[in-house]
Order: sequence, then structure tokens, then C-alpha cells
Amino acid sequence: MMEKTGKVKFINSEIKKLEKLKIDIQSECKHKETEIKFIEGGNTPREICKECEKDLRYPDREKLELFLFGRSDTDS
Repeated sequence: MMEKTGKVKFINSEIKKLEKLKIDIQSECKHKETEIKFIEGGNTPREICKECEKDLRYPDREKLELFLFGRSDTDS
């Protein structure tokens, strides 16, 4: 039993280290290119950085329409 507990604690420690590394990488990124995606655990599209995969914001109306319908109001 103790062996499994030790493994779980080790895994949790590694996850925390990787999450911190991810945050550091994302904070240094300039977020030059974005895309619209549905993020894990959510049902709302979000604007995500293509390089570091940071969840940046909700897309504006034009980007959302382009994502959902392949066009924007300006195309009409």
C-alpha cells in the first residue's frame, strides 16, 4: 500500500513541476498566432495561442463566425 502512495505522491510532484514549466513557457510567449478551439472540459470555443497553447480569451464575433460557419458578416 505504501508503495502505491509513494508513486502517487511522486506523480503529483512531477505534474506540479510540469505545470509550472508550462506556465513559465506561456508567460514568455508573444502569442503571435491564435486559433479557435474547444478546450478540454468546456463547451465554449476559446481563442488559443498556436505556439504555446495558452487559453487567451473568448473569440470576438467575427472570429467566432468564421470558426463556426466559415465566413464572417463582412463576407455577406
